[in-house]
Amino acid sequence: MLSSLLLGAHHCICFEDLSEEAIIQRIDIFKPDIILSRLDLKDKIISISKNCKLNKLSILPIDLTENEDYSELEYGTKPYLYNSKSNLFTLFTSGSTGLPKAVTHGLNKYLNYSKFSTNYFFGVSKGTSIFTATDAGWINGHTYAFYGPLLLGGISVINENPLAIGMPTLLGEILSDTNTNCFYTSVTVLRLLMSSVKPNQTISDFSKQKLNLERIGSCGEPLANSVGEWAMAFFKPQRKSIVNTYFQTETGGVLVAPRDEDSAPLDYSSVGKPRKELGLVIASEIMNTTELKREGLVPNEILICNPWDGIFKQIISDKDSNYFTNSGFFRLHDIGYRDKQGFLYIGGRSDDVINVAGHRISSSEIESISVTLESVNEACAVSVPDKFYGSRIILYFSTSIYNDKLISQLSIALKNLIKVKLTHYHIPKKVYHFRDLPKTKSGKIMRRIMRLLAEESFFDESRDYSTLANKDKFMKSLKELSNKNK
Repeated sequence: MLSSLLLGAHHCICFEDLSEEAIIQRIDIFKPDIILSRLDLKDKIISISKNCKLNKLSILPIDLTENEDYSELEYGTKPYLYNSKSNLFTLFTSGSTGLPKAVTHGLNKYLNYSKFSTNYFFGVSKGTSIFTATDAGWINGHTYAFYGPLLLGGISVINENPLAIGMPTLLGEILSDTNTNCFYTSVTVLRLLMSSVKPNQTISDFSKQKLNLERIGSCGEPLANSVGEWAMAFFKPQRKSIVNTYFQTETGGVLVAPRDEDSAPLDYSSVGKPRKELGLVIASEIMNTTELKREGLVPNEILICNPWDGIFKQIISDKDSNYFTNSGFFRLHDIGYRDKQGFLYIGGRSDDVINVAGHRISSSEIESISVTLESVNEACAVSVPDKFYGSRIILYFSTSIYNDKLISQLSIALKNLIKVKLTHYHIPKKVYHFRDLPKTKSGKIMRRIMRLLAEESFFDESRDYSTLANKDKFMKSLKELSNKNK
């Protein structure tokens, strides 16, 4: 990535474990001149390139096992000077249907936003050490592991094995050895750590020396308050807030996250108070019912009224992206609400709103309540058509319990809890135990896949699921569910 930046090359990171078809699609859309890969992937890439639409494609395998000193090496070219119209990189968003969506970011404005948001939300400055424990193939890795910290003169800690971060002994060693000031990771990793330690243990129990951890951050799936409480007790950062980030690949970086300067939220599931300069609003705050209907918006949909530097430069997709309203407001296609103190809470995708007998229900509010129940690790609520109610709710949950009797009791407890905490209309039609819910490499649950499973009552193995981080575990869980329903 940094070499591409030096040479002025528009770059695109692609996950090596994607299927051949998925990689071919990305090559055909991005149209690269050169493909860089590890040496052991050379044969795979050459085979894939034969099925691409490009006639001329250079493949450059790199031997990462070499340990040569390149400090005295003379560059064969001078650094390239970008212009204001230059593209910096393209990323593909995950999906299981249709062609992947390509999101391109330009140079100047993206780098400005990287620098600003890395300092504003994570406190990075010259000499600060940040450990962004997410993959470079996602926008978080680009912005907060590379460009943001380096533009500020900070130190970025890189780890090539994300699963290892879930081992508390190794994590404590890394945080200690690198004198990390900010640890930013996925909620999935936090849950993994939570299940790996004893109730009263802290990260200090796994480090050789005193840590200098100023703040921690979370990304990927929504942060449950219970997980946030555990994380604060385990890491004991100097700051009172968790940098619980809200962003999209299209936004170039974090839009909003809790900061101590704005006062700490009472609930760690909040994503903080939006900056006034951003103009982030709930649609019903600025539009009446007639205007909402004309724009095709739900009342609690989140909009951005003002421009910001991180916004994408170009989108390439075979679907209608529909990013702007007729009035010119940016649509995030998420719903949310503010509490009395002005803190923002995200309620999931606007198309994840479930209409049960005329009652508009957010999948995330059911999921948030579900994970408060002891033994429930994760939850996924989706809708299925119903001839009487319009739609009904199907709830999938994961747990570390694998006793059929206890799982049955847990399913009943979930329905009772949802009835007490929410309403009768929120109660799921069916509740299923699902050992490993499908996730992207950034830790987000792929609700679209679970919705298709609930609607079709069978699993189409012909679909490409290589974008899942846990494909093998997901397939195994699917077979377990199928066997139980026979």
